[in-house]
Amino acid sequence: MNTEKEDSVSFGLDFEEAIARIAQTDPDEVTALVASDLPEDTIDTLLSAFEAAAQETETGNQFWTARELAPLLGYADYRNFLSIVEKAKAACRQMRLNPDDHFVDVTDMIEIGKGGKREVENIHLDRYACYLIAQNGDPRKRPISFAQNYFAIQTRRQELADEGDVDFGTLTENQKRLYLRNQVVEQNKLLASAAMSAGVQNRDFGKFHNRGYQGLYGGRGVDEIRSYKQLPQKAQILDHMGSTELAANLFRITQTEEKLRSKGIQGKEAACDAHYEVGQKVRQTMRELSGILPEDLPVAEDVKKIAAQERKQQRLRGATPIERAAQLPAKPDVSQPVEIDLRADLWKYALLIMSVRPNGEISTTDLINEMPNYVNLSEEHTAANASRKDSKFSQLVRNLKSHKTAKTNLIYQGYAEDIRGGFKITPKGMAYVMEYFTPGL
Repeated sequence: MNTEKEDSVSFGLDFEEAIARIAQTDPDEVTALVASDLPEDTIDTLLSAFEAAAQETETGNQFWTARELAPLLGYADYRNFLSIVEKAKAACRQMRLNPDDHFVDVTDMIEIGKGGKREVENIHLDRYACYLIAQNGDPRKRPISFAQNYFAIQTRRQELADEGDVDFGTLTENQKRLYLRNQVVEQNKLLASAAMSAGVQNRDFGKFHNRGYQGLYGGRGVDEIRSYKQLPQKAQILDHMGSTELAANLFRITQTEEKLRSKGIQGKEAACDAHYEVGQKVRQTMRELSGILPEDLPVAEDVKKIAAQERKQQRLRGATPIERAAQLPAKPDVSQPVEIDLRADLWKYALLIMSVRPNGEISTTDLINEMPNYVNLSEEHTAANASRKDSKFSQLVRNLKSHKTAKTNLIYQGYAEDIRGGFKITPKGMAYVMEYFTPGL
């Protein structure tokens, strides 16, 4: 059965930027946004113009002025632009926020020629205010289309920075899944609230959520997705999604909530249709960028198991070194060193040793001395080099530090930090130790 729709749809944010907006990844900012609609030179020009128009208060807070923003967004008549500002303020109120916190009326002095000046009314706009203005502007104006992308991404990034949120790029795949799954739970609560405000009743929520899935998954609802992915009948489909698929669904949820509120959508059917449309557009974006649709992304391990593992890792990080060692059941017995490929696997056992040291730190010398308690060394490796005072083995350990710019190095990959005289394991390294040395958790 062909469940695809052939109609092409456009979407404000592409999928990479969507993930950035939710999880603060680090793509190439917005220089590639709406590339199909705007030529590259126009994108660069607009980006530079928006950045140049930004000003800062004495306390370092960034803002734009309405009179400078209006022409950037394609409004030659300032009075027409003020009508968009009023719509943005109304949207702000719908989000139960005080517009006065984001739209500040001021009186500015402008030059009128021959050194003269006069007072004009103006509005200082923070990033969120600019975002609301862009969202309520005329989407047929290309600068508005660009601004909708630009301010949406930058506003969310600033919110995440202010909240001290996670650095998504440093997380393992399992940590990304757990983080995004928790975000889905929280954002679904906001979506439910917006849907109720739009007129969706409790008995209608099953249909409402299913419509979002149908838009994103090419007509498939929850049961069809579960069947297509060959999941157990009672499995929660969100619990078996990888980070990419979770990010797509998270974006679907947040954008539907924003659409319901900002557009003032009313009525059960209208809300369901809005959810379906947003899902469709996310799907179209995934097709255009990667060619991989959400139902064809790989099924992942139940995130509940990942959560249990993460809780154990948290307990491990809070334990003493002796307690941490005891919680690594697959750790080699120090009285029975294991055979390993030193060139391929030495770094893994270096991380293991760091993981049970105070503060996760160890000097290079101590690492050389401690390693034989864990791995079996041949006479060839322990024999002194003819041209060096150290052995082949000790040189391999030193290479872990001296080769830190190599792409396969544990420091380059973020598993350990280069500290004075040695190494320090990172959270990513600790997570790897738990996954590698405690199989089956």
